[in-house]
Amino acid sequence: MKLKDVGERTIIEFARKVCKTRTPVKVGVGDDAAVLRLGNVKVVVTTDMLVAETHFPKNVSPEAIGEKAVAVNLSDLAAMGARPLAVLFSVGFPTDTNVKFVKQLIRSMYRTAKRYGCQVVGGDVCESPVLTVGGIALGICEGNVLKRSGARPRDLIGITGKTGAAAAGLDLMKNKRLARKFPSLVGAQLKPRARVAEGLALAKTPGVTSAIDISDGLARNLWQLAKESGVKMVLERIPVDPRVEKASKHARKSAAEYALYGGEDYELLFTFRPGAITALKQAFAKIGSRFLVIGRVEKGRGVYLRIDKKLEQVPDRGFEHFTIKT
Repeated sequence: MKLKDVGERTIIEFARKVCKTRTPVKVGVGDDAAVLRLGNVKVVVTTDMLVAETHFPKNVSPEAIGEKAVAVNLSDLAAMGARPLAVLFSVGFPTDTNVKFVKQLIRSMYRTAKRYGCQVVGGDVCESPVLTVGGIALGICEGNVLKRSGARPRDLIGITGKTGAAAAGLDLMKNKRLARKFPSLVGAQLKPRARVAEGLALAKTPGVTSAIDISDGLARNLWQLAKESGVKMVLERIPVDPRVEKASKHARKSAAEYALYGGEDYELLFTFRPGAITALKQAFAKIGSRFLVIGRVEKGRGVYLRIDKKLEQVPDRGFEHFTIKT
């Protein structure tokens, strides 16, 4: 049996069985990040990796790579409700990499981390056949720790923004003419935004029950929340990015396909008690942000889309390493 036969999730599930946790670990393998309780401090730690031609196409600027490397790591902290403190990067460079490229990459990492209120504090470099950027992010959770396993029946499902732009941008980049026609979609793919402020607002608002960042696609991440919480997620509206609706006629998928299964939007998907909606709106307004209510949690299992009062099951698919089924 090969990795291409089982996919990324099988590896993670095996790691969960083997890597049993004990004090001071509060959250271990299987969530967006690990949480360690050190006295009264909840330290949140995560890692994410970018590999050339898997996470970014050829000829992408070092500035864009550095910005994305920071954002995807901080997005995991945001999903746990943590305030970022520091990031470290281990980078594998091909031997023929231009030194100017390396310097521009480091400067981009530094500037991006600073923009989110944290620092690049170290890392490692080595020789690699392809450019590989592995990051580690550390943060502090000062509110509730947001996990994937807290959703309950009668909760509402919220999201910090619309989806599909990053995946559509990736497809459009394969055609130079279309890439020039839809630069904002290309930007959504190359320069994602970590919803750090929104994650902090969620963690500090009573009644928020679970959260995850949308890296593998809205459908796949809804399934992850549903499985971890043991509930049924009912999607009542697909939060399609309007830019995707305009561009989808030039691409290989429908706008809804991109929004449900595309991935790499890095919005926060969360659940909350209905009574918390006013407090959440106020918390988001204070940071100049908004969220959408896109469904509700019910008793049962799985993920469904409500269409004309009928429920249709949403397939559990999206981006997955090794199999990459979309």
